[in-house]
Formats: sequence, structure tokens, C-alpha cells
Amino acid sequence: MNAELCNMCMVMDNEGRVLVQERLPKPTNPWCGLTFPGGHLEHGESIVESTIREMNEETGLIVSNLQNCGFVQWYNPAKDLQYIVFLFKTNTYTGTLKDSAEGNVRWMTLDEMRSGNLAPNMDRYIDVILNDNLPQVYGVVGSGLTSWEG
Repeated sequence: MNAELCNMCMVMDNEGRVLVQERLPKPTNPWCGLTFPGGHLEHGESIVESTIREMNEETGLIVSNLQNCGFVQWYNPAKDLQYIVFLFKTNTYTGTLKDSAEGNVRWMTLDEMRSGNLAPNMDRYIDVILNDNLPQVYGVVGSGLTSWEG
């Protein structure tokens, strides 16, 4: 079985807002809408190192004091592929906010984000990040999220 490891981080500011990325559709990645920044693990990186790097590449911010919040796991039976997204949150960052090729970034309240055009299943990702008693969510590609693991 193959696995693809990814990360996502919810950054909070002192005013109670979260950093939101609006991902635009691409031919190579149709997953679009409001989400938190993140990306893929590169060869030789730890999950935390990859999260810090991706956050800097996609937002211009350097994050620290990451809190592990759980993970989202997708299974693609056609490819026999596990897609695992490690979820983090922090309120510790430095730098100047900037957009990237992945999408535009801006500060929003969680209510504003949730009432916007969320990326598919992003509401589930938010639930795992915010709920200490929900360590993961699991789904099968093509069927949506099929069960909660807790």
C-alpha cells in the first residue's frame, strides 16, 4: 500500500480570527475553496518541519509552537493509496502575510469561514482541529467521509 503524507495548520491571531486560504481550482488539483494552508511532506522532512515550511511558502509566516490536533485519513481503493493529513494549530507566528500560487490568504472568524465556500469536507477538518475528543476522521475516496473515528 502507498501513502501520501500531508499537513494543514490553523493559525489564530490575537483577535480570535483564523488564517484562511482560498484555494483556486487547478487542472492538477480540483480541491478548491476556503481551507487552512498546508501541503505535502518532502523527502527527508519530519511532519512538523514540513508544516513550518509549507506555512512559510504559502503565507509568508513562520509558525512555531505547533499543537498536534489529529489527522484526516482518506483511502483511495482504485490506487490502493492512503492519504493522511496531519492537523495542527498555533497562535505563534512571525512574518508578513502574503498570497501564493496556492491561493489568497486572509484573516476571518471561524463563523465567517464556515459560512463561506468551504473546500470539500473542510467542515470535518475543522471539527477534528477544534475537538480534543475527536482524533481523526476517515473517508473513502468517491464515497465522501464514511465514518468518524474517536
